[in-house]
Amino acid sequence: MEQDFYDIILIGTGFASSFFLKEYLNHASADERILVLERGEDLPYSDKIRYKTNSHVNFHHQINNLTPQKTWLQNIAFGGGACWTGNSPRMHPSDFKTHTLHGVGEDWPFDYSVLEPYLVEAEHIMGISGDESNDYPRSAPYSMPGHKLNAFDRLLIEKYGDKHIPMPSARASQPSSSRPQCCNNGVCSICPIGAKFQVDLHMRNIYDDHRVTLKLGHEVTNLVVENSTIKQVVCKKEDRELIFNSDFVALGAHGIMSPYILLNSGIDDYAVGKFLSEQHSVDVRVNLADVDNYDGGQRVTGYGSMFLNESNRNKIAGCAIENYNIPWLRAEFGKWRHVAFIKFVFEDLPSEDNKVTVGSNGKPNVEHAKLSDYALGGIRDIERRVNLLLNDLPVEDYHIEELDQNRLGGSAHIQGTTRMGLDPRTSVVDPGLIHHRIRNLAVLGSGAFPTCPTANPTLILSALSIKSARELF
Repeated sequence: MEQDFYDIILIGTGFASSFFLKEYLNHASADERILVLERGEDLPYSDKIRYKTNSHVNFHHQINNLTPQKTWLQNIAFGGGACWTGNSPRMHPSDFKTHTLHGVGEDWPFDYSVLEPYLVEAEHIMGISGDESNDYPRSAPYSMPGHKLNAFDRLLIEKYGDKHIPMPSARASQPSSSRPQCCNNGVCSICPIGAKFQVDLHMRNIYDDHRVTLKLGHEVTNLVVENSTIKQVVCKKEDRELIFNSDFVALGAHGIMSPYILLNSGIDDYAVGKFLSEQHSVDVRVNLADVDNYDGGQRVTGYGSMFLNESNRNKIAGCAIENYNIPWLRAEFGKWRHVAFIKFVFEDLPSEDNKVTVGSNGKPNVEHAKLSDYALGGIRDIERRVNLLLNDLPVEDYHIEELDQNRLGGSAHIQGTTRMGLDPRTSVVDPGLIHHRIRNLAVLGSGAFPTCPTANPTLILSALSIKSARELF
């Protein structure tokens, strides 16, 4: 059995762990010993493109999905598998205070202004393309200008002003020294030219640091706790059990595997594994009248907040609008591009009934009993919002995808299972992502989100990791 000591052990190499590591290295001593354990492998990028996969590990085989109508999307590989498409909007300032402003959900333990400087840093590291908006106050400009909007975006901006903006994106809007400009082919999960920011392409230098030891193919099974202190990390490599000793552990194995590892370690405080959530989206196809669309510069060109803070947000879910630029064409001569495709993305109220537990076969049980009545209320109200959105625009007709709770899908935005808060009785980690009771344990990632906002989580969780690592020093 292999045993060794490290000053800090990180579990996982996704965005949460990598941004934590990057910030940690900025302050660590020259002789610091850092171990990073990654369950997946480091696939050559040429293989990812050739075989159209980011990971050789089938995530569905790693869990017991107790509600198969809800799918869970996750890639297990170096860099988190780079399964994201690059959409990087911020949470709206109101999302941090939904209980105070609307009487629903919970307030985050800090407001937008506290996280904002860390969002800027994460955006700079990722090279985010975007434009300013009064809805999302900024202390510094984006690294790159926003991508070109399409015709439907321009109609929405004429109607709503900066309630509709270019989608902030980790897809480069112009060439740089490290990345080419986005080629706008719509294949973003495995970008064929590397224009989208990814850990495996653009953050490798932190793993090449002489202080860092990266071990691939190492599956962490549990943590050894003595007197409310993590003493050891136990993992397996093929048929061997390995034990590593450390003064500090940062767990960033995403919102299903992180709570599973905690529970498997006997760290079973009330909120661990509970409040599992994802946003739910509804597709709307709009037939336009004499408007040639799909002339934008990236996969998702526009992002709208016009329905996020209506007066009824105390009763039904707010939603964001995503306007797509992938050419799903009309099958009518002369009208091929007279069409728009948009998603209404709804927040949800996390429920303790949606949870991760340890199954009898040793795998994580994943259960998502239902969407909240709050989210369902927003979804059922969608026709009113669609009519408001399209009123006075050149539209022939539209089609709304019907809600089917037997096919809820998945967005790869797994959240809420290690939620942060001020009260150890109702949350797992404090505002710095340190476990309330076990003070040498950080639990990173979107599992820390106490709410389920409409924004994609990658930018926010990366900013939280920078904040957490900096506050350690």
